[in-house]
Amino acid sequence: MKILVLGASGYLGMRLLDKLAATDWAQATGAARGRRNADGTTSHMRLDIRNLKALTHALNGYECVVNCVAGDFDSIANGAKTLVRAALDTKCRRIVHLSTMSVYGRTEGRVSEAALFDPQFGWYARAKCEAELHMTEFARNGGEVVILRPGCVFGSGSELWVGRIGRWLRAGRLGELGAAGDGWSNLVNVDDVCKAILAAMRLPGTQSGTLVFNLVAPDSPRWNDYFLDLALAIGATPVRRISARQLKIDSLLAGPPLKVAEKLLDKFGIQHRWLPDALPPSVARLWAQDIRLISQAATDVLALNWIRYEASLGECADWLRGCMVSG
Repeated sequence: MKILVLGASGYLGMRLLDKLAATDWAQATGAARGRRNADGTTSHMRLDIRNLKALTHALNGYECVVNCVAGDFDSIANGAKTLVRAALDTKCRRIVHLSTMSVYGRTEGRVSEAALFDPQFGWYARAKCEAELHMTEFARNGGEVVILRPGCVFGSGSELWVGRIGRWLRAGRLGELGAAGDGWSNLVNVDDVCKAILAAMRLPGTQSGTLVFNLVAPDSPRWNDYFLDLALAIGATPVRRISARQLKIDSLLAGPPLKVAEKLLDKFGIQHRWLPDALPPSVARLWAQDIRLISQAATDVLALNWIRYEASLGECADWLRGCMVSG
């Protein structure tokens, strides 16, 4: 099977290409918007998903395309629209589209794939909701779509849900949050997401045209438990009790200026490892949100054997300790 992976320079895209290279049935090519490796080389095709002509040319001859594209609103939402047009023009048979639990917005409780969208939860949720709507157009026109909605993707190398959390813990900016950290983490190991993508590629054709799966490890803990477990594993002790007021000050007052500084430094190509990580208000809200994704459909249909939380935690701690030594 010939497969094109879009967003190949990202955390998930790079891991997926490694997994595909180890199969005996896939011939995979990665594509991304020209980001280079640390040594100045590229390990993927340079391609902007929003460029219809270039994407159509690149997609010729591929049976399946995996959309792991992240970035800004335009890349996510309008990129998905362009991808659908290109896939229809080239008769690409299947799209495996990486969405997110963010499409459920402020919904709480146990959430299945049948839950309604809530696009009013910020630009990212809105972009992902729009992207999914474009995917349904592909299915209506005879294509096959498998939509995967992961929770918080973690594991070795995860900056979002391991790296920065470890740094917040070591700096005393994060710890036991009380009610503000009682939401379910909905963590899922990056390797389980890759397994789901590989299974989605090989599913038989469906009359409905669209299949949707939540991806969350069934034993993922509450956020407070994850913070404590990770802190103990990396020696970031004693674990502090962070008040609601302190968390609010960090996320609402300190967070935006830090994010602006980070973007400015990125724009001018200036390294900023010394800059404290911004704590976005959206992340602080997520830690308190009582939403728990149901992933039974992925277990049954994609035949996933989920990596246990304890094993994932050990992997994350090993990676963080290695970062501390090398840093």
